[in-house]
Amino acid sequence: MAEWLAYVIQMTMWGVFIDLLMTEHSWVVVATKFFAVCFLFYISLKLWFSAKDHLPGTSVGITVPDLFVATLTNPKGLFFVSFVAPAGTFLSLSNYLPFMMLFTAIIFPVGLVWIAIGALCGRKLHTIVSGRFLSRAISLVIGLFASGMLFNIASQVVFA
Repeated sequence: MAEWLAYVIQMTMWGVFIDLLMTEHSWVVVATKFFAVCFLFYISLKLWFSAKDHLPGTSVGITVPDLFVATLTNPKGLFFVSFVAPAGTFLSLSNYLPFMMLFTAIIFPVGLVWIAIGALCGRKLHTIVSGRFLSRAISLVIGLFASGMLFNIASQVVFA
């Protein structure tokens, strides 16, 4: 719930800011998408180089306020606003509410599946899937996803 609330706040702030700025400066969309892709590459590289094998039975806890602040301050909300939300979504309540309801309908099940996979890997597969292997695999997926998004931006700029 804390993560969802942080996403809603962050996405609303980014969305209103970008949609208002975009009316006068159309390049803002490309710039925000580029910034979001840079963030994904940064996360991918950070995850790759910080990957460590974790000892079985050790866990790092995070509190609800820590999760809220971490989610509120990371630019993933910018990614959702830049790549997923249609232009103008945050300037009209009739567009904003359906978008946020759809986001909510998607984020809760995805979060639950993510928690279940993490619990499974932590309990059952810790000898097969090490922290290093899992972190590097996720890093590769994020990097490939960012590469695809970068291609999307480049094709929009070149063929615009």
